[in-house]
Amino acid sequence: MGKAEETKARIERAALTLFVARGVTETTTREIALAASIAEGTIYRHFPSKEQLAFDLFQRHHRALALTLGEAAEQANDLRGRIDAIVRCYCEWADDDWTLFAYHLLTQHMFLSQLPLDTPNPVDVLRGVIVQAMKAGEIPERDPDLAAASAIGTVLQPATYKVYGRFEGPLGVHAGYFAQAVWAVLSAPLD
Repeated sequence: MGKAEETKARIERAALTLFVARGVTETTTREIALAASIAEGTIYRHFPSKEQLAFDLFQRHHRALALTLGEAAEQANDLRGRIDAIVRCYCEWADDDWTLFAYHLLTQHMFLSQLPLDTPNPVDVLRGVIVQAMKAGEIPERDPDLAAASAIGTVLQPATYKVYGRFEGPLGVHAGYFAQAVWAVLSAPLD
């Protein structure tokens, strides 16, 4: 990694840490520069604005997470296997870099509407798996968006609890439990 790439990585890591602790709006470029041990002007050599830095971090993580979840799902032959693979992958992703994961979780409402429509999306990965499973008769037919939202909530809400200190430790420890909960949601009979 060259010096410019190393500096950019330091800026991004400092920004992530501050954005998670204080919020994007409340964090200043001066604070980012101080945390990255650089002059404030150096930030602008790499990013046109703090807002662009924040968006770039979100977009890159969002896209990479979607692609990684898609690859995990493709490794399994049935819905239960895909659920397990997606949940475990999601938990590993969170546990591997909790600060980045927490940032993505905390800023999704700020940035999702700004993403280009063709950006790979973690929700679309799960929705596609659900639609495929309904067509194959593995689960009852129902609104795929409602099914995806319900399934995602079984993992996303515990992650949100972790962000706010409601529990500690890695998410991966609970991956089996989360996968069972997702299966229960998706396979539940219709009323």
